[in-house]
Amino acid sequence: MSLVGHLEELRWRILWSLFYWIIACFIVWGAVPRIIDFCTPLLKGANLIFTSPTEAFFAYLNAAMVGGACLASPIFLYHILMFVLPGLEKGERKWVYRLLPLSIFQFLLGCIFALKLVLPGTMDFFMGFATGKLIPQIKIGEFIGFITTLTIICGIIFELPIVLMFLAGIGLVTSKFLARHRRMAYFLAFVVSAVATPTPDAFTATVVALPILINYEVSLFLIRLCGK
Repeated sequence: MSLVGHLEELRWRILWSLFYWIIACFIVWGAVPRIIDFCTPLLKGANLIFTSPTEAFFAYLNAAMVGGACLASPIFLYHILMFVLPGLEKGERKWVYRLLPLSIFQFLLGCIFALKLVLPGTMDFFMGFATGKLIPQIKIGEFIGFITTLTIICGIIFELPIVLMFLAGIGLVTSKFLARHRRMAYFLAFVVSAVATPTPDAFTATVVALPILINYEVSLFLIRLCGK
């Protein structure tokens, strides 16, 4: 296929992905109130408020767009694979087929980790500063943004073993290489978590950095176990 042909195929795949994403956003929009109800226990009794006429609408829109992206992610993944696979070698395709189901599982595991451990822990820490005179009033836009950002970050972090195992499978990294650069990896984990987290505090950055370090060590163990 010529360069123009590749660009034409890419354009249509992007347009179809956007089409299904918009449909998924409309589907998720109706479920946003139930999503908020599910997350309100994290507030520890604090009230959700909005301070401008448009804030609640855009908070709902943000939640619908993120939820729609998650709902339409299999379609995104399908179009990415159909575009990329013809350019891969046979051995690289083999590793893609092997790791694809595991990558979906890892992303969902990261989201569950965020909802069950990271978010409750960070919210308990921050809401612990409330007193009789210091009453928390949480803006709905910031609350939804905080939840969606941390959840997506943790989902992406849990893809680290998949990426490293794929690189090891095609011979670009080895367990010795990863072990030799462990200190640099730990440093980069805290840098990435500090930049990616929605709040500038050290506590949230540390909580997000921990799963990066755990997944790095898991990757190192699996690559040693499986060899190349």
